[in-house]
Amino acid sequence: MNGTPAVHLRGTGSSLPKRVMRNEEFAAFLETSDEWITTRTGIHERRLAGPEETTVSLGLEASRRALEAAGLKAGDLDLILFATVTPVSQVPSNACRIQAGLGCRLIPAFDLNAACTGFLYGLAVADGMIRAGNHQHVLLIGAETLSRVVNFSDRGSSVVFGDGAGAAILSASTGEGTGVRRVRLYADGRLGDLIQLGGPGGQPAWTGPGTPQPAAPAKITMNGREVFRFAVQRVHQMVQEALTDCGLAAPDVALVIPHQANQRILDAAFADLGFLPENVMSNIDRYGNTSAASVPIALDEAFCTRRVKSGDTVLLLAFGGGMTWGSAVVTL
Repeated sequence: MNGTPAVHLRGTGSSLPKRVMRNEEFAAFLETSDEWITTRTGIHERRLAGPEETTVSLGLEASRRALEAAGLKAGDLDLILFATVTPVSQVPSNACRIQAGLGCRLIPAFDLNAACTGFLYGLAVADGMIRAGNHQHVLLIGAETLSRVVNFSDRGSSVVFGDGAGAAILSASTGEGTGVRRVRLYADGRLGDLIQLGGPGGQPAWTGPGTPQPAAPAKITMNGREVFRFAVQRVHQMVQEALTDCGLAAPDVALVIPHQANQRILDAAFADLGFLPENVMSNIDRYGNTSAASVPIALDEAFCTRRVKSGDTVLLLAFGGGMTWGSAVVTL
């Protein structure tokens, strides 16, 4: 292929658990109600993974659907990227498990963690690898089973999160005027305590037989008020920055697909940015916050419901723990 290839979004897929948990069910063990949750988050229900459903099994089904939509087979893939904060295992990586599950040839596969911005971080990696000429077809997955790390006694956070997976195929292309036009990523580790989820590296060191006792399972903690303030500010900045960088105005963007964290965040952030409500994707009412899976699930739904079509320009936005944030402009 002559010159630097364009990076085309060739196909998407998603997978959601069968179990639906509605707001009313929280009232059985928390001091809350459907009205309280809906007013503060915009969420009516979310999906919870069952005993046989895992981060990998959901990611595998989303991957198969993305391959089908792209008209490709597992053997066509050159790289697999898996974004998650709820891996089935640290080793092997979830990406390697997907490689085995799909029956791929011997290609590189690895996980990455940027919390809710994970899919956009993965998009930047895929974009760079394809443009460098190293890979032709990349599978990018965002998948989570957050219900397994939620503290269900915490009213502020337990009602927010859900489970699911989304996937996309990114391919080298010679097409002019289409593909990934721009990706920009950020992080500020000084704000890391706003959203936290512990891991094995933070547990006490082993000092001998019988010690230490196994640590309690890690659970998500979140400063909701400060996260809200952070998110509204960053989304507003990212939108203005992306439009300026690409020489676009709000009417040039067919659909904005933001991370589905909280409907109030989206309402506040987009209040004065010039986008009509129907041009800002929202499915948080049905799925809640699915972290790294949020953007690819919404992207796949936008394709399936024909809210976007070939030639449309979409703006992807995300923010999450770290704190991390990022945006991408893609012409389909």
